[in-house]
Amino acid sequence: MPFNYLIKWSRTNPEKVTVEAYHKYPQTIEEKRKPLFTIGKAKGGGLLAIRHLLEKATQKNPTKKQGNVTKIFLSETDPQAYETVYRIGLAVAMINKAKTKEEIEKATRYILNAMPEEIWFWTSKLLDDEINSKSLDALAIISGAKTLKTHKQKHHPTKPTTGEFWPKVREQMKTKATQLYRLDHPETEEEPTLKELKKAGYMKIAKKEALKELQAEKKTKKSHSPYTSSATAKQQ
Repeated sequence: MPFNYLIKWSRTNPEKVTVEAYHKYPQTIEEKRKPLFTIGKAKGGGLLAIRHLLEKATQKNPTKKQGNVTKIFLSETDPQAYETVYRIGLAVAMINKAKTKEEIEKATRYILNAMPEEIWFWTSKLLDDEINSKSLDALAIISGAKTLKTHKQKHHPTKPTTGEFWPKVREQMKTKATQLYRLDHPETEEEPTLKELKKAGYMKIAKKEALKELQAEKKTKKSHSPYTSSATAKQQ
């Protein structure tokens, strides 16, 4: 079913944003006026994190002003507009759910830098009636905005590996992927197998964030190294 999308941006105090989808070919007055579904809506200072994205959308798409409200019209036939509306909608939904400024910063940073495929994946989960808000919890974990405690796993001896970086990456990937799996399958008590996590796409999603976190950790350790500090002191 084809849709037209509408972003309502109210520059009031507090600021408000709503991202909606309408029938592209409405048959009734109700279909014309009432949104088929809402991707996200939020209000408050947290929207400052995506204001530049909203301003960019007003420059590249048809708009209409009604008082303090700017309406931005986007069509799914335009790939760039299609990606923009889902990225903004997902970000708005996360801002509405976040409870702290730190959660908003980390979640929106992830969404703004995510690949289009990731945006479509998370939005499809958000619009799934069975998963819905659980997808936002999973996204918060992936972005580092939240952490989730998992059951302690039994220790199994592993084969010695050369190097430390990639074993850490794989371990981090498995942990994050398991967290996502548990959010989607709360009724399951058994730990998912690596094969299940790979097949469902959880490992692929977790890999990017695991690499990002470990690289940042490596960079932080290097900056606090006594050798680095002494070298810096000598240069001064």
